[in-house]
Amino acid sequence: MQGESVKRDTRLGSECPIVTAVIACMWMCAQAGAKGQVKPLPDGVEQLCAIQFDKDVKRPTRVEDSALGCLEMAVKRLKARPDAKLVLVGVKSFERDHEAEGNGKMRETEDTTGYDVRLEDLAAYRALNTKWYLSKWYHIDPARILPTTDEFRQGQEVTFYLVPGDADFYHNYLDTTKTNERPCTVKPCYPADEESLAAQPRARIAVRPAPK
Repeated sequence: MQGESVKRDTRLGSECPIVTAVIACMWMCAQAGAKGQVKPLPDGVEQLCAIQFDKDVKRPTRVEDSALGCLEMAVKRLKARPDAKLVLVGVKSFERDHEAEGNGKMRETEDTTGYDVRLEDLAAYRALNTKWYLSKWYHIDPARILPTTDEFRQGQEVTFYLVPGDADFYHNYLDTTKTNERPCTVKPCYPADEESLAAQPRARIAVRPAPK
C-alpha cells in the first residue's frame, strides 16, 4: 500500500523455493558424502579390511606397501572360501585428493603410468589396481574379484568385502557402482562401446623380515 514501508526478506532463497531446495540438497549431499552409506550389510556379506592410498601423492592410485596385511588376509579368506567372491569398493576424497596442475585436464586417453590420473577416475583405478595385484601376485582368479566404487562415501581407500559366489557384474550385493575393467573378467561383460579402464601394474611388495 502507498505510504507503507514494506519489509522484504532478503535471505538467500527466500524468494525462490527452488533455490532453497537446491541449497538444502547440497547440504544433505555433503553430509551423506562425509558419513558414507551407513546401512547394515546384506546376509552373507562380510567386511574384511581396507587399504589406504594416502601416502603416495604423485601416484594416488598405486597399491601402497602398507596394504600387505589386508591383501594377505583377503587371499587367505578367498582360499578358505572357494564358493565366495571379493568385492572391492574404491573411494576418493574431494578434500584430500587433488588433480596436479595439468593432470588429465586435456587428456582424452587413459593414463597407464599412475602419474596422470583424472580426478574422476581415482576411485575406479584404486579398485582396479588392487584387483590386479591380487590376481598377479597371489594368482586369485580375476573372475572372483569385482572392482567397484562408491560415490556416496569419501576417503582414500579400498574396502574389501567377502560376498556370495553368485555375485556378478550387475549384482554385487552392495549396490556399489560397477567398474568397466579392461580386459573384462567379470561376467556378463559391459557393452563394447562403453569406456573402460586397464589396471596400472606395480612390482610385488617386499616382505620385510620380522624384527628380532
